[in-house]
This record gives sequence, structure tokens and C-alpha cells, in this order.
Amino acid sequence: MIRKSLFWGLTLVLAVALMSLIIRGHRLEKEQARQMVEVVRESKASPTRVFAPQDLQIIQASMQLEKDSGNKENGRAVRHKIEIRNSGNVPYANILLRLYYVSRSGKELATTTYLVFQRILPGATLSTEALVADIPASTVDSRVAIISADLAK
Repeated sequence: MIRKSLFWGLTLVLAVALMSLIIRGHRLEKEQARQMVEVVRESKASPTRVFAPQDLQIIQASMQLEKDSGNKENGRAVRHKIEIRNSGNVPYANILLRLYYVSRSGKELATTTYLVFQRILPGATLSTEALVADIPASTVDSRVAIISADLAK
């Protein structure tokens, strides 16, 4: 009989302790919820990048080799003249171009990228010049491709 009463007494003490912990935790959660302040900040919108935009076309791309620097190991400098037309309905900015340099046999020798910071409006044509140094000395021609562009506001 003493064991039963001792067992039920300890069970009752354990149940009361458990209930008091649950009630105390619930009260603490309510206090913390009252103290929490939600801060909402509006971030500045970033431009949307379009990969290989179909609206932008390269109208003309020409390459002119600059005079030799006398050092064949470092390669040569090249001046590119590139015209891009925007045939779409949205303006673009930050146009990333990839320039491919090829040899007489048509083998690709090197590639580089060039970023055009100017903005191009719908229906407009953009002319830009790029000076690229240290291309392979055996370069005879180049190809230009548009990698990406950002939608401008």
C-alpha cells in the first residue's frame, strides 16, 4: 500500500512540475511575441539579365590589327568596331560580347569578353569601339557574339 501511495504521489508531483513548465513556457512565448518587432525594408530592384537576347543583332563587326609592338610573344592589339541593333520593344544596357579570334585555317585561337556599358533603345543602333590587347600574333580574323544584356529602365 505504501508503494502505491508513494508511486501516485511521485506521479502527481511529476505531473504538476510538467504542467508548470508548460504554462511558464507558454507565458514566455507570449512575452517574446509582444517584444518582437518586424522590420520590413524595401530593396532596390536589380536589372534582369537576358542571356543571348534575340532582340539584339550584330549588324557589323570589323577588326583592325594595330601596329606590331615588336614582341611576338605577347601578341598584338586589335581595334574592333561593332554595330548592334535593337529590334525589340525594350531597352538594353550592359551588353556582354564574346570576341573569338581565329587563324588563317579557321582554328579558334583565343576568346575574350568585352562589356558595352551604353544603353540601346528599341529600334536604335549602337556603335562601339573596343581595343583589345595581347591577342595571338597569328590572328587574322574575329567573330563577335552577344552573350547577355541587362533589361534597362
